Amino acid sequence: FKATTPMTTTFQPSVEKFLAAPEELDQALTTSDDAVNPDEILQRIDDTLGLIAEANQIACGASPVKQIDVSVIVPIHNCREYIPEVIDRIDEVMPPATETILVDDGSVDGSWHYLRGLPERSNRTILHRRRHHGRGSAIRMALRHTRGHVVAIQDADMAYDPADLLGAIWPILEEQAEVVYGSRSMRRGGSHSNNLRGGLSNRMRRIVNRCLTTCSNLTTGLHLSDLETGHKVFLGDLIRSLPLTETGSGIDAEITAKVARAANTVMEVPTHYSADLRAPEYARNARTAMTTLRSLIAHRNGN
Repeated sequence: FKATTPMTTTFQPSVEKFLAAPEELDQALTTSDDAVNPDEILQRIDDTLGLIAEANQIACGASPVKQIDVSVIVPIHNCREYIPEVIDRIDEVMPPATETILVDDGSVDGSWHYLRGLPERSNRTILHRRRHHGRGSAIRMALRHTRGHVVAIQDADMAYDPADLLGAIWPILEEQAEVVYGSRSMRRGGSHSNNLRGGLSNRMRRIVNRCLTTCSNLTTGLHLSDLETGHKVFLGDLIRSLPLTETGSGIDAEITAKVARAANTVMEVPTHYSADLRAPEYARNARTAMTTLRSLIAHRNGN
């Protein structure tokens, strides 16, 4: 029995709702008791202008970041060729008050040598394990170093575009949800391998993921469409409070089972996925599928 039943919803941000003709704005300000107060609108505009001014100062180096709004965790294992692009992309699309936690999990392809050569920055933390422990262990290690009001997970290859994380971050910042997953099945147009073998393999992975997601939904009461997505975003205090134990690929099932009990609202938003850019180290196989299934069974009660 659950004290509170988590609600799973979908969220598809659109700029259209923010656009209106002048006469519509006049009507919105003068009609019914439910209309927005003009003073409240002016205050929101003033607050927004203040945030823009602060962001410009930070971008120009005139003002330091006083607080961290978003922590982006990047678990890394043998992804040397992708790291520069992922880091640059995160810096490009994320708001100024963002910190990046890069965790090298025993890479042997030069990833660590590249990371330790990066210039020091107050909003970047680089962690290193000499031996490979697994994706779950890397995420748990990074969580101990996060400071953000929101914590996001981004894989170290470019199969997932960091820009899509913004669509998952805003619902939490706007207090619409405590957990947001980026769903690959909600967005059409993701590229897949044209190679016959790769195409069949990708199709099989989607089928396996669908089966695992269904099993997860049956045990958690959620209505997710993509359990193993590489884009997961959480309220910082919530994810840091969870007693996580998984070290490998079973971390996704464990986190999902525990947020189902701890969160009031779990939401999904569309996220883009390019299978052609998937690093071999992140590819799912029969072993990782069995690990996820074992984790689903072990944590089915949110323990």
